[in-house]
Amino acid sequence: MSKLTDEELKRIVNRATLFQKIYRNAPGTPSSVSFQAEYPNLFEITDSLNLERAFVYEAMLEHVGIPVEEPIAIDAGFNNAEIIGFAKTDKISPEVLNELRAEIEYHFNTTGKISYRKNRTIWKATPSGPARLIASINSLEVIFEEGSSSLLIRVKQSLKTNNKLYAPAIAAAFGAFMLFAVALIEGGNDTPPMVIGSLVIFAGSILYSRFVTNRKKKRKARLYDLVERLQLIFERKAKSQFHQSNSSSIEILEDEYSDSALNNESNLAQQQRE
Repeated sequence: MSKLTDEELKRIVNRATLFQKIYRNAPGTPSSVSFQAEYPNLFEITDSLNLERAFVYEAMLEHVGIPVEEPIAIDAGFNNAEIIGFAKTDKISPEVLNELRAEIEYHFNTTGKISYRKNRTIWKATPSGPARLIASINSLEVIFEEGSSSLLIRVKQSLKTNNKLYAPAIAAAFGAFMLFAVALIEGGNDTPPMVIGSLVIFAGSILYSRFVTNRKKKRKARLYDLVERLQLIFERKAKSQFHQSNSSSIEILEDEYSDSALNNESNLAQQQRE
């Protein structure tokens, strides 16, 4: 029997509650025998809160961890970022799409609209207010492309706004170079201070450009993290459905060995002996 901390219990209950609100009707009630035997206190709490065990099972899958394929960064040029991932499904149900949309809008902290193009489902950011003028926000796009046996997840974002921050660093580096050149050409007593000043300005421009580059990397890392989160949703639903199908097959096997079935077999054997 394993124990969960209060923080872990709270997180699992919150996730199960969220799943129940999104999907409303439980897709089934898997037995969750392994989790129930290992975490009896958890199911006592969730049963008292009237949470369907199907959603508690999905929350537990997230807690113990679900392996997903590594997303791939695509070379989309200097001004754009693009990350792709794959999910083992060939379609998106309306209920799953609601969860995907909620996850995307929470991750980006902005609203968006859903559109459909043949075998594609596209989420496009629709920010309000001054955010509409910021390319890094209004360019956000998530594309789900359905294939024959898998689903392609593509997340795109423009980095033009971030790249504009390089302008001060470029200007400072150019100014430092000009100051250094003037100091060498004119010479005199002012040469050492001018050389030192140019080096300080140049060093500052390098540090600032590194700051902008790290900011750019963090934006790409957020896209990478989102793709993993979306893959996790698909994988969690697939595992829960597989568990439900296994539970159904087990119930059928149990019915074969029920008391009525055994009595029928014994009666048939007795008649054959007579």
